[in-house]
Amino acid sequence: MSDEEKIKKLSEQITPSRYAKMLRALAYRTRRLAVVLEDIYQPHNAAAVLRSCDAFGLQTAYIIENRYPLKISHNVDMGVSKWMDIIKYKSPTCTTAFAARNRPPNEFDKANTKRAIDEIKAKGYLVAASSLDANPVQVCDLPVEKPLAILIGTELTGLSQTAIENADITFKVDMLGFAQSFNLSVFAALCISEISKKMRSQGDAWKMSESEKKKLLLRWLEE
Repeated sequence: MSDEEKIKKLSEQITPSRYAKMLRALAYRTRRLAVVLEDIYQPHNAAAVLRSCDAFGLQTAYIIENRYPLKISHNVDMGVSKWMDIIKYKSPTCTTAFAARNRPPNEFDKANTKRAIDEIKAKGYLVAASSLDANPVQVCDLPVEKPLAILIGTELTGLSQTAIENADITFKVDMLGFAQSFNLSVFAALCISEISKKMRSQGDAWKMSESEKKKLLLRWLEE
């Protein structure tokens, strides 16, 4: 049975409104912009980030687990992570969040972060790290001429030095009040919104190919 025949058969097993919702989401889906989360301590924040990714049409998120393993809260992400590609990189010394509270980063963590960034770069992404150091550019000035992965760190200390050193570029979002940082999920949503809007305004390079859409639709129908 061909993919087209499978799609037709499976689409007839769900309601027309659900199928229409899938087609609408598929029309805006992109792999050209991705989010990378490094060692997020609070799982509900990570789940909220994934919810924003889905809302803005991002298909891919990368999770770097060094000290803190991430269990996604489906009550917060509203189940959207099952429609996305979630790729995890886990340090061999990553155990439980409770055990990690007093453990400083080690060489395994550094190697895990570097491996993740290297592999993301090998997929063609420019990796942009959120940072207030090293003269970062404004988020609105990040280049979107090629695939872009935005790297965001933990709520407690931000990105590791390894992440910043291995990124291609650093960026920031200016704050005009007394607070020095946004909530993690708010920061991610602001960044995704700004970059996604810019990316989609510059032609159709962000769109998936028809073959990619077909494979993804079939996967969604089989869920």
